[in-house]
Amino acid sequence: MGIKKDWMERQIEAIANTFAAILFGKDKVKTILDVDEGEDSATELEDDILERMAKKLIADKNFNKAERLIFDGLDKQKTARRFELALNFFNEAHEFSDETLAKYDYSHDKIEKGIERLKVLYNVDEADEDE
Repeated sequence: MGIKKDWMERQIEAIANTFAAILFGKDKVKTILDVDEGEDSATELEDDILERMAKKLIADKNFNKAERLIFDGLDKQKTARRFELALNFFNEAHEFSDETLAKYDYSHDKIEKGIERLKVLYNVDEADEDE
């Protein structure tokens, strides 16, 4: 478990580092996120609602529903804030023990698969992680 947990932590950290690079490199924002520099107020409102709903679901340990909600939002529109929300979700879920996650029908394997899906959505590959 220790090796797998370390790998997952490195994956989350690598994605977070990529996200930081995205924030500081405007060209990369357009390439990886496919979003306009200025999001409209409707998108910001949707992001606010999505974030609040996801936080409530996470607090209730309804991990599966929170993950579905986040990915549904990402499928609709990829924004930097939704990317950050997904990273935070996986980071928070990762902190729970295997036993706790299993109690709520979730697992570190599902976290790993979610991270891989997030990487595919944002075209994050090994080269981006090393920057």
